[in-house]
Amino acid sequence: MIDNTDVLKEIYTLSQAGKTGTVFITTTENRACHILLENGRVVALSHGSLRGEQVLKHWFNLDIERYSFKPNLKMPLAGRSFLDDDTDIFQFLNVSFEERSSEAAKPVSTSKKRIYRGVEIEETETSTESNKPREKVKKPLRIYRGQILED
Repeated sequence: MIDNTDVLKEIYTLSQAGKTGTVFITTTENRACHILLENGRVVALSHGSLRGEQVLKHWFNLDIERYSFKPNLKMPLAGRSFLDDDTDIFQFLNVSFEERSSEAAKPVSTSKKRIYRGVEIEETETSTESNKPREKVKKPLRIYRGQILED
């Protein structure tokens, strides 16, 4: 079992690096939890029947078996899963990882080598912290049989 704080540290590191993608978590009960990041901001959470802030309220009750991050993959989550634009999950959970912020402010360059059809390919990814204001994230409309559903 993995400590929930270790997973939060990893999410914080991804957040500070401005990553976009989905964090997949599997609990010891073999239940899935999805955390959607967009440009370093946690925008949506889903775990079983819990959505959004409800997942945060039950965060420390999760027994995490394993987790992974898939960059540039956005899971299609229900509208109730999305957080308000001003919600900071780290403040909500009352955790601080300030010692990590000085490391994350530096440009990060990673190199991944992989083999595709017998040819070695090197992918280089560089990210830097920008001072641009974050875009407002609009929650997607939920449509069922042509009718717009209200949450």
